[in-house]
Amino acid sequence: MILLLVSVVLVLVLIASWISLVRESKRFNVRGPSPLPLIGNAHLFVVKSSEFMNLLHRLSLKYGDAYRVHLFSQPYVILTHPKYLEELVPSMEHITKGRSYSFLTCWLGQGLLTSTGQRWKSHRKFLTPAFHFNILQNFLPVFCKNQRVLTQKLKGMADGRDVDLFPIVALAALDNVTESIMGVCVDAQKHSKSDYVQSIDELSRIVSMRMQIPILGEDPIFNLLPYKTRQDKALKILHGQTNQVINARRQELKNLNITSLNASDDVGIRNKHAFLDLLLLSEIDGQKIDDESVREEVDTFMFEGHDTTTSGIAYTLYCLSNHRDAQEKIYEELQTIFTDDFHRDPTYHELHQMKYLELVLRESMRLFPPVPMVERRMTRDCEVGGLNFIKGTSVVINIFEIQRNPELFEDPLQFRPERFETSLKHPFSWLAFSAGPRNCIGQKFAMMELKITISEIVKNFIILPSDQAPELSADLILRSQNGVQVKLRPRN
Repeated sequence: MILLLVSVVLVLVLIASWISLVRESKRFNVRGPSPLPLIGNAHLFVVKSSEFMNLLHRLSLKYGDAYRVHLFSQPYVILTHPKYLEELVPSMEHITKGRSYSFLTCWLGQGLLTSTGQRWKSHRKFLTPAFHFNILQNFLPVFCKNQRVLTQKLKGMADGRDVDLFPIVALAALDNVTESIMGVCVDAQKHSKSDYVQSIDELSRIVSMRMQIPILGEDPIFNLLPYKTRQDKALKILHGQTNQVINARRQELKNLNITSLNASDDVGIRNKHAFLDLLLLSEIDGQKIDDESVREEVDTFMFEGHDTTTSGIAYTLYCLSNHRDAQEKIYEELQTIFTDDFHRDPTYHELHQMKYLELVLRESMRLFPPVPMVERRMTRDCEVGGLNFIKGTSVVINIFEIQRNPELFEDPLQFRPERFETSLKHPFSWLAFSAGPRNCIGQKFAMMELKITISEIVKNFIILPSDQAPELSADLILRSQNGVQVKLRPRN
């Protein structure tokens, strides 16, 4: 009798759930697969990481440029054409990040990536000067120094074997962002097994897994798994390192009797501590920023500033490996710029002269955007871009799909840097650094690092193709399940 009663209750719950999901799906004016009771469409997303992008492509072909899915009770609308972005992306109202970003709050708290509302607006405003060209110039020697280490490492691998660029470049990018953002050198390229380096890798993988596997996104389930213990251990190491750096720099400023940005001009804001000093000395509404908020912003830029540039560098080199002509055009451009001493470090001004290299970078990031998708959450029922959204909907902008759309780019799968010599068909058809108020605050920082790295590698090596094509995987950034493989040959 009890078993029968339980069965009846379970059936009623399933029916009620199914009716609720079907009713909610009809509130959207976009098509999508029919939801199942309780799980919605979550079963469709139980695929290998390398199949995720293909799944989204198939759904787009079946349901159109905008389609709806439910992961359990959470509605998502995926957009694959820029015509829907004209109202959404520039909006100062729709700036709240989607549900997937909540998995990052344990690490980044309410830093610039995850925060919203007035906190985001005020922090974005006072952090923008940290990426002024006067400060970026201070990072140039840091990038060049770390690039020399990377070049030496690659010389030991330039013997015709396959080289997986991703883990090698990631360590150089981590050195760049740690030294420029925190003002300390962790020598990740020389100490790749350090607890700090491995904790960043561990936490990135756990967060990516939670984003891709719907059931692991639920806290009650995730907290019962061993991943939670591993996450906590990594967080303790990362937060501990950041707090140690913050406390040390705060004490230095105290010893120097520096209490404001004006007083720090010659000692801090113009030297390697520029970013950290800005956080420690700035005021919002007359109050200094508390230590936890400083740590959240530092961790945010540590996270955002190394994985994304790694992806940009690795896939650009992969594109170049398949296009020797583009390599030679870059090489010829560099010969024109470095007339007096070909192997010296570039100046900040000379980076801006690398026009063809910039076309190559833009085209590479079109085909392989470092951040393949971004997400917004609707905070009220509304209509945006002709689409109806209900409160709580996560709107996913599929940058990867948009930038390969044949309506927007002729022969979209072909690598043609010259296409960026003319205007794009739509202002939101290239979103490698996103757009609107929530665009990438560090895009000049990233382009500077990309140009230094790629130019030095082209100076020293001929990049040859591997037999292995990347098996693309949309984690937090665009990765590859089998690495990003090329072969290298010394130029001289």
